[in-house]
Amino acid sequence: MIRRIVAAALATAFLAAAVTAPARAEEASVKPITPQQQKMKDCAAKWKDEKAKTDAKGREAYSKFMSGCLKG
Repeated sequence: MIRRIVAAALATAFLAAAVTAPARAEEASVKPITPQQQKMKDCAAKWKDEKAKTDAKGREAYSKFMSGCLKG
C-alpha cells in the first residue's frame, strides 16, 4: 500500500515537472527575429504569391526564386 502511495506521488511529481519545464523553456527561448530571418520570412510570403501567379512547382523553382529574392 505504501508503495502505491509513493509511486503515485512520484508520478505526480514527474508530470508536474514535465508540464512546467516546456513553458519555462519557451519563455527563455523567445528571441527577436534577425534581419536575415525577416528577409527569409518576407521572401517566403512573396513566393506564395509568385507560385499562385505563375503556377510554379518544385524545389528547383523555389530555390531559384528564393535565391533571387534574398540577393535583391
